Amino acid sequence: MRGVRVVTSDRTPEAVAAALAAGTLAGVAGRVIGSTRLGVVVGAASGAVAGWRGIYDWKSRRGVVAFVLDHTWGLITTTAGLAALLVNRFTDDGFEPSLSERQNRMVHRGGFVLRRGFAVTFGYVVNGAAGRDGELTERRRKLVTHHEDVHVWQARWWGPLYPAGYLLWATGGALAALVRRALGRDSDLARAADEWSYYRNPFEWHAYTRDDNWPPAGVDPEHVWSRPFPAIGERWATRRGTRSTPR
Repeated sequence: MRGVRVVTSDRTPEAVAAALAAGTLAGVAGRVIGSTRLGVVVGAASGAVAGWRGIYDWKSRRGVVAFVLDHTWGLITTTAGLAALLVNRFTDDGFEPSLSERQNRMVHRGGFVLRRGFAVTFGYVVNGAAGRDGELTERRRKLVTHHEDVHVWQARWWGPLYPAGYLLWATGGALAALVRRALGRDSDLARAADEWSYYRNPFEWHAYTRDDNWPPAGVDPEHVWSRPFPAIGERWATRRGTRSTPR
């Protein structure tokens, strides 16, 4: 059964205003790369959906900054988020208002994920918030507010450098694992690739550290970074007022 989408009030005015503003911003950003029309279309669509679901906290500087970055510097990952939303239409996505409204992100219990049991973030869209059993426990909520939200802001601050850097590291990590396997230093290629491509990835290292989960459970601490990620930019890393909860 498809997740229930609950709208607590008529957000049509907000959706229209956000679509116009986002379309304008994205159009300017698109012009820089030679595709004003595409920028306008992506921005307007993003603004309309985000406004209808009421995800941006317009009363805070944080919310305004998030909106502007999503539709300018972070437009590429916002486009990826829209693509994920489109795919979600064919899945039991389960939009989760309690983790989305006025929190500058759009969270779904299910939806398109890359790995079963792992949440995934595309721009400001977070999929797979619930566990494998479909339950949204306090631990899974903390995963969203302290781990996935870090990825949301990484996409905003790093813009097009975020997906490029992430994929470059993942590719390099996979090659490193292959070399180590060829040299006989790692007998388990799948585990080595996971450690080098994913867990050693600086973007993941940062997010796991902010989630008080470094080294991650089930990962040999001798095969990943020995220390937690340095505390840099924590003011913007997660939603203000969020408190850590026991794992």
